[in-house]
Amino acid sequence: MPSGAAFWRSLFGNEAPVEIEIGSGDGAFLAASVTRFPTRNFLGIERSPSKARRLAERIAKLQVANVRILQADATCLVTSIIPARSVAAYHVYFPDPWPKRSHANRRVFSVPFIAGLARTLTASGRLLVATDVPGYAAVARERILADGGFIEAPAAKDHHGLTTSFARKYRAVGRTLYAYTFVRVGVSGDA
Repeated sequence: MPSGAAFWRSLFGNEAPVEIEIGSGDGAFLAASVTRFPTRNFLGIERSPSKARRLAERIAKLQVANVRILQADATCLVTSIIPARSVAAYHVYFPDPWPKRSHANRRVFSVPFIAGLARTLTASGRLLVATDVPGYAAVARERILADGGFIEAPAAKDHHGLTTSFARKYRAVGRTLYAYTFVRVGVSGDA
């Protein structure tokens, strides 16, 4: 497997820091970020083929070079394909909570997924999470901290997860939003 720098250079043509959004949905976060942060590269991962297609069409209209869209299973990518210590930040906003007990194993914040996030984040890399489901927020936070590779940092009032379409919609109807920022610890050096 190529080094992290070579891997991302082959995708973006440069060595700018890479941030990944998992479950990009309608692309509100990506569309805002790629223009606001032109010196960073962004990868949007969307599992749904139809959502990924619409997302790619929306992003193409922006005519920017610092974003790519990939229709794929994020857990597979994070646990086995993305190089170690090569991602500056992950953004996971309003993932499907799979509320039925029998579907809980489909939730994105599984132990292997979190270990993959820890493996692929650079030293001091960030994991930003937002949800409107209190039980899911608690489980995700508990699992992330139990991994041992993260510490929780205060979530800023301008947390990126609070700017998404879901956040605006849920805030308008008075739902409580849960936004977390975790920082990767225990890594010596970047890739």
